[in-house]
Amino acid sequence: MGTVRIGVGKSGPSTEFFMEADWVRQDWGQNFSVLGVWLRARNTGNTSSFFNNYGEQVTWWGGGELGRHAGQPFLPGGLGNGATRWHDYWEHRFYHDGNGFLGGVDFGMRLTYGNFNESHYGSIGAPGRIPKPPTAPRDLRVADVTPISAGVNYSGPADWRGSTPLGYTADWYEINGSNNPRIWSDVNSNGYTNPAGAGLTDLLKPGTTYHVYIYARSNVGNSPSASIALTTDAGGRIKVGGQWRNASPWIKVNGVWRRARPSLKQSGSFRTVR
Repeated sequence: MGTVRIGVGKSGPSTEFFMEADWVRQDWGQNFSVLGVWLRARNTGNTSSFFNNYGEQVTWWGGGELGRHAGQPFLPGGLGNGATRWHDYWEHRFYHDGNGFLGGVDFGMRLTYGNFNESHYGSIGAPGRIPKPPTAPRDLRVADVTPISAGVNYSGPADWRGSTPLGYTADWYEINGSNNPRIWSDVNSNGYTNPAGAGLTDLLKPGTTYHVYIYARSNVGNSPSASIALTTDAGGRIKVGGQWRNASPWIKVNGVWRRARPSLKQSGSFRTVR
């Protein structure tokens, strides 16, 4: 039994007619809600209450018929007061829009038997939104660039589209002209991603271009990615094979060659500037 949306009492013979409807389930993957529809009639007279000719109880909405009970005799006798004459059930799919929304549904119920040919109207409110993956992160900005580090600031999606936020992923790719490998996947960023902030101080190279792809994660899937390109500062330049290339200075420490980083004295203290 559903929630009564339309109820009509008639005499000759004494009968109550009901149209019931409820949203009974949703399919998130297929993006639809299911409307359960019932047509019900109840005898409110005595056992001799009847209508032997043909009759119909029909319900519909703007997109077509939802259910129909028809027959002859339409209201047979022999049923006691309060007895259910019929209680029929149908299901119909209503598809949500691309953002997961679906409006309410207006419907009618028509009674056609004997001298009656009349329509009555009701409605049901909108079902819950079907969650969708969020829109892409926004407003990506390069920040804190040095020869061996760089960061990206970003804002969250404009619309999580009814889904539950689970965080962000920032994938870093090194653009080297060949296979362009992914060098790091940052799954703990929240508005800012930087390998150095995760302790990966030797991950980025001087004078190298990187593409960063950021997407939002939710309980129903990931957003499209937003991307930005950045290039780390060059440590120096050297001519190789007739072409100038970015170079990184190295020094020998205890017999081992290590990348050198220039410093500048500020307020009496040396600070790394590259």
